[in-house]
Amino acid sequence: MLKRLPHPHVPAEYSPGSRRRAAELQRFLARLHDALEPIRPVPPVTLYVLDEHDWRRFTRLPYGYPFQRSKPGENSGVFAPLRYPDRLLERLTHVFAEAARRGGRLPGPLAVFLDLMIAHEYAHAVAVAWGLRARVRWVDEFLANYLYMLALYRSDRDLYAQARAWAELARRLEPQRRSLGGFERYPRRPLGEQLWFQGVFTLEAARMIEESGDRFVRRLLEAAPLARRDLHRKLLAAEPGLRAFFRTFGEKVT
Repeated sequence: MLKRLPHPHVPAEYSPGSRRRAAELQRFLARLHDALEPIRPVPPVTLYVLDEHDWRRFTRLPYGYPFQRSKPGENSGVFAPLRYPDRLLERLTHVFAEAARRGGRLPGPLAVFLDLMIAHEYAHAVAVAWGLRARVRWVDEFLANYLYMLALYRSDRDLYAQARAWAELARRLEPQRRSLGGFERYPRRPLGEQLWFQGVFTLEAARMIEESGDRFVRRLLEAAPLARRDLHRKLLAAEPGLRAFFRTFGEKVT
């Protein structure tokens, strides 16, 4: 049976033996909450810290990859493992070693990189709560990167710098398909390609945050909801600098 760790904004449920990690991650996500709350109220998001046995009760996803479940008007949850399995660390080591051979270097322990993914999943929950889910995969991923980087920028500049450094490393990977349309059509693309897209998204988000703070998300909130038919128009109205970003993927922008 899961145990509980109360909190007004990030209540936690955790497997036996996970209390210390649950408390650490709870404090981490609470700082992100506090950084985003001035923009618009953020409803509670439950943190689940699970061992492999309990993980299987909630999902068929491989153990170790953080994920979230969110629906408008319902309780949201972010799921994190008690520990990262060796098989996951080995996969990431192999992929990032390829990036390092292209001139990069590891910014720190892989566990820190994976904990940043938990922040990314929390940002997905915030985007849903704020009515910013576009149901276009690359847009939803980009917005999650923007929101978690914005929260880090406001709450922990050292960790923000680490997240930026991981993104710089991931950008050194070379995908076979780099179109945004391909990102939609091939969700099960190789891990290295997934990391390349997330790295490029993160670096563009960092540029926007460093140049104009939270202006982008405030403009999107004014323009919400984000419907597919006028999505590009609303994105460009909120941030005209995205035109150059789209060209990174070979997209034509009108």
